[in-house]
Amino acid sequence: MKGILVEIGIAMVLLLVGCASNESDFGERFKNPPDEFKPMPFWHINGEMTTESIRQQMKDARELGGFSGISVLPLAPKKDGRPGTTPKFLSEEYLLRFQDVLDNAEELDMQVVLYDDNDFPSGMAGGKIGELFPQHTMKRLDKVEKEATGPKQFTDQVPEGKLLSAVAMNVQSLERIDLSSYIEEGKLNWEVPAGDWKIMYFPMVVDSHHKAFPVVDYLDTTAVREMIRLTYDKYYERFGSYFGNTIKTTFFDDVGFWKHPRTWTGLFNEKFVQLNGYDPSPYYPALWYDIGPETESVRNAFFKTRAELLAEGFPKLVGEWAKAHGVKDTGHPPGNYDPTPIDMNADIFKFFRHTAMPLTDAIIAYQFGQDGHKLISSAADYYDRPVVSTEIYGAYKENTMDSLMLYRSVMDLLVRGVNFVVPHGLWYNPDEVYISPLVSPYSEKLAPALPAYSEFVGRACMLLQGGKRVADIGMFYPFEELAGWYRFEHPDNPRQGFFVSPETDYLEISGLLTNDIRQDFTFIHPEYFLDEKYDIEEGIVSLNNEENSQEYKAIIISGCKVISYKTLEKIRDFYVQGGLVISTTQLPFKSSEKGEDSKVIERIQEIFGVDPLSFDMSKTHDNSNDNGGHSVFIPQPKEKNLSEAIARHIVADVQFLPEPSLATDIGKFSYIHKIKDNRHIYYFSNSSDETIETEVVLRGKINPENWNPHNGTSSKIENVSHFEENGQQFTKGKLYLKPVSSTFWISP
Repeated sequence: MKGILVEIGIAMVLLLVGCASNESDFGERFKNPPDEFKPMPFWHINGEMTTESIRQQMKDARELGGFSGISVLPLAPKKDGRPGTTPKFLSEEYLLRFQDVLDNAEELDMQVVLYDDNDFPSGMAGGKIGELFPQHTMKRLDKVEKEATGPKQFTDQVPEGKLLSAVAMNVQSLERIDLSSYIEEGKLNWEVPAGDWKIMYFPMVVDSHHKAFPVVDYLDTTAVREMIRLTYDKYYERFGSYFGNTIKTTFFDDVGFWKHPRTWTGLFNEKFVQLNGYDPSPYYPALWYDIGPETESVRNAFFKTRAELLAEGFPKLVGEWAKAHGVKDTGHPPGNYDPTPIDMNADIFKFFRHTAMPLTDAIIAYQFGQDGHKLISSAADYYDRPVVSTEIYGAYKENTMDSLMLYRSVMDLLVRGVNFVVPHGLWYNPDEVYISPLVSPYSEKLAPALPAYSEFVGRACMLLQGGKRVADIGMFYPFEELAGWYRFEHPDNPRQGFFVSPETDYLEISGLLTNDIRQDFTFIHPEYFLDEKYDIEEGIVSLNNEENSQEYKAIIISGCKVISYKTLEKIRDFYVQGGLVISTTQLPFKSSEKGEDSKVIERIQEIFGVDPLSFDMSKTHDNSNDNGGHSVFIPQPKEKNLSEAIARHIVADVQFLPEPSLATDIGKFSYIHKIKDNRHIYYFSNSSDETIETEVVLRGKINPENWNPHNGTSSKIENVSHFEENGQQFTKGKLYLKPVSSTFWISP
């Protein structure tokens, strides 16, 4: 017995020593963060690469900038004479210089992020796709339209290109007639019935390009495989021994529809039938016109098909290649933060289905697209991906960029789920920067700030990568509304990524929740909501992930007319079991499934107690059931009415007393809460020019310490107290943040 007690005593001592060691190691890693968490900027090669210059610039990036890696971004020469990269991309001489990069990276203990092409967008293979495989370049859907008044005989030459559909549509009744059976040997012969008719051909043609070279057909797996063979395989054949060590990450850029909103592919119709169960040919006019009650559901079928083709094309094949070669892929489509994905990236959730590290492109200007960045981290949440990347600062005007801006932008992204940073960036010739700003040791403005910035990013990303994010609210990504509204070449379309219905308000709600109400949330894709991964029990929706599991006590349906009736049925079950459902701006009444509008109306009546076709959408409306379920329709969502509606069912995870009110829009104050390795990790960010002084109330009983990511120090939080209210434990402490500063509160 004595021997057993001695063994137990030794085991306990070892356990305590191990815990102390882990605590010490955790604190040391925070003070001196590992390189894997530090920034790894783009290195734009705008000149002739030489062994000597490569060595010196990488040494400076490491020692003067604090950067732990670089992404070599070769550039194509510009038409106005601005230099590109020499030697020529993937030539023998270029590969020798890339070997220099790898040799120096090994010597300097740096990583090399493998940028996959010669300039952006990815998919040009440095011009080889257009040169060797012109049949595999990007395609475009056109509409060639003529008018005829019947009765009369109509004879016409079919336009060039692969004809995907030919349809006549009566201007008054919207009746449509499939004309394919009237076409022989490239000519249409058709007896036009009485009335005014639009005769429309829908040919697919080879598209132009907006960079130096034609781009691959992203939606065609055969084409993408050829692109991979010309680029990714070429790198691996030459540098395979570096994959998984010096090269741990690949990067793709702007894969999508930027400047090509009508991107199409040859097997589109076959994929449409497979997914939707009917022939799309008679429905092609819906891509340009209202065709009657089925318009929105048909558009959903078209744009869902295109989203699947893109998701299973470039990003899937590149993601599979990366995994097979021992690395992780990151990158982004265009407009990943814009109000509509339809003409930019098809569907941001589906796009990242196979990407190891989803990335948000935080560019153009400070806070541009800010309310959309949560889409990318929400997609990562659904797929249980621990790392969310950002490409940041690109195209910020040089005169807006200073050392404070380095922090403002990245802090705003950290609270939105980002935890890996790719600054934009270094330039090989810093005197000829043509995409500002210069984030480099050669920038007189920024150089002194870079080492501390790199350490800050490393500390923050070390704490925020992985774990479980605490969010009580799920908000539906209104894909069906966005797809049902969108049509090609509409005269009121202001610019790509921004053509949405007047009811669309989901990004505005995103901003209210993060910046004003300060309650974290997660976007939910309505199609994925039907998965078994989401279950409902006692008025709580659970996202059942292995690591990043979440529980939502409230569901928000942002403004929309169109929604899936199947999604609404699951929302109804949540409401019936006692959940809170909030709708804003517009109650839906049309189904994304053909012929099912009545089911949407019935489900809305069951949840909200009103008929959406006759209800006055200018009035607030409440409904409830005997199980404690509650629904609220808010016609004009603002901070006050939305926060009050949420507070009826949710005791906030984090509260601020008083709630800070910022005088300007320069910067924000917000937070993110994660649970990682059994620690509660709260990150509070103040990117504004104002001092924040408030009391923080945390749900639960914890004893947090203050960890400062700006200098690596930790300290006790003064006057922490605990109290109980309605059976719930809470922790209270004071928070003080200077302008453009942040801190972590971490439980032991």
